[in-house]
Amino acid sequence: MSKYYLTMEMGGTNLRYAIVDEEFRLIDFLKVPTRELAKAENKVDFIYGILEPIIIALGKENIICISFALASLMDRDRTIIYSSPMVSGFNNIPLKAELEKRLSLPVFMEKDVNSLLLYEMRKQRFSAEGIAVGVFIGTGLGNAMCINGKIYKGNSGTACELGHIPVPYLEKECGCGKKGCIETLACGNILAKLAVDKYKCDVRDIFTLHRKESDVLDIVNNSAIACATEFTILDPELVIIGGGVTQMNDFPYEYFINKIKENLRFPNPRNSIVFLKASEDAQAGVIGAAINAYQLME
Repeated sequence: MSKYYLTMEMGGTNLRYAIVDEEFRLIDFLKVPTRELAKAENKVDFIYGILEPIIIALGKENIICISFALASLMDRDRTIIYSSPMVSGFNNIPLKAELEKRLSLPVFMEKDVNSLLLYEMRKQRFSAEGIAVGVFIGTGLGNAMCINGKIYKGNSGTACELGHIPVPYLEKECGCGKKGCIETLACGNILAKLAVDKYKCDVRDIFTLHRKESDVLDIVNNSAIACATEFTILDPELVIIGGGVTQMNDFPYEYFINKIKENLRFPNPRNSIVFLKASEDAQAGVIGAAINAYQLME
């Protein structure tokens, strides 16, 4: 009898959930608006309400585990959700313990960007040896790192917060509660505000209509500077570039890569890093969550 991973990815727009088999093939894939989770008075009850009917239908004996990819700050052991900037009230929740108690199944949690990087490494068949970095420019400036095929979490579990590199003399307050984060100059939220306030256009069209404007290019440049800062320290073998902003029509991808390279030392790491575009697969997060669970259980 086949065994399955039951996975869930929480994004700013959609809460995606899926059934993934042992070969990491997608069996079923569904979604609900993330705002439904935000509106729910009890977040654990809401998630349980999604999972329970699927578990009953598949049979608990056929489920390997439950695995989450979350846009949240968590403890190093990935048991408690400390904060979730994109989902109001999804804070200070011991989600792993709560669901394991109710479902009697193993539950794993990981940051969404880490799950995305695991998916891309598998899909693009990158060697597990060395350092691979993922940069996902979406609502925020997402970042992940694998060392020898394993997610790097850091001492406290908060590694790779690329968007929260401090910028000298910058007094803008970030959603994290700190002032001066580079994400206040470089992410999709900033791009969307510019599109609405100044250019009166849909953010999805901003590169098509205004890609040569200095303030639009400043957001791309600031993202590149953040990346170059990290790559100078890490000297990675592979960098995967993705996220909703990079997938917009007419995003200046080559310009962005060149700006990263201009800020790297010559000849290396400027010439030694391999840059690849992330796939635009909607299922990347839910399959990446299954890959993460497999690694942890292995």
